[in-house]
Amino acid sequence: MTVDASSGVVPSIRTQARFRRLRGTTMVSVGPDALELSDTAAVVLGHVDGRRSAADIGALLAREFDIDADEATADVLDLVRDLAEAGVLALAGP
Repeated sequence: MTVDASSGVVPSIRTQARFRRLRGTTMVSVGPDALELSDTAAVVLGHVDGRRSAADIGALLAREFDIDADEATADVLDLVRDLAEAGVLALAGP
């Protein structure tokens, strides 16, 4: 795997994040702000457990969906960084 060292970051869902399914859409809110999650983001968040790194989640998705592991990990990293900025995730590690 050739993804950068930040792939070792371990995401965890912040206790303030609230999830809800609404008319087939997954929504997450942190305080007064709410985000609509894509189906892909909802699948990734389903694998966030506070123990798996972004690389672990990327590898898991690569096997599950028969896609390139480096590309999956890069996509997971982009998503977890965005969700961390939105206050949904906390990030630990490199």
